[in-house]
Amino acid sequence: MTTARTARTRRLAALTLVALATPALSGCLVNSPQATTLEYAPADGVQADGETIDVRDLLVVSQGDGAPAVVSGSVINQSAEPVTLTVTVAGEALTPEVTVEPESSARLDGMAPDGTAGERLVVPALDATAGQHVDVRITGGGETLAASAPVLLPQGPYADYADDAGGTVEPPAEHSEGEGDH
Repeated sequence: MTTARTARTRRLAALTLVALATPALSGCLVNSPQATTLEYAPADGVQADGETIDVRDLLVVSQGDGAPAVVSGSVINQSAEPVTLTVTVAGEALTPEVTVEPESSARLDGMAPDGTAGERLVVPALDATAGQHVDVRITGGGETLAASAPVLLPQGPYADYADDAGGTVEPPAEHSEGEGDH
């Protein structure tokens, strides 16, 4: 038989347990901040922020070791005036210059918002190999943004760049059973 006093004692014990457990469990946030509060670039490339222009998902696609390379990424113009950009990769200025209309963005790989391909920014010969980083500088709107952009192979989502980035990447040959066994 349960009495009112027993039920009250159980409730009090449960409330005491919750009161004591709450600080202990929330202490995790002191040593490990929430991942959702950390700023990061949710893409393969890097980002850079300026006063007039911002760069998102900046990367270079190439077979490397002297092969050509395609610069990929978006530049956002936050000003009320058009901005003409000069892009330099590993100290080499690229052509053409890119114009970004006021309060809009432009892709450096030549892709238009409607999906049509335009002129890409291509490095004639890139010494860095896939997995390394190269210095990329974007100058326009009275400022220069610099970033260390990753070099990626022209495969997967970047396979469309293969013709301008040193050719396609062949997957490694698969081992068959017994091959190489001694």
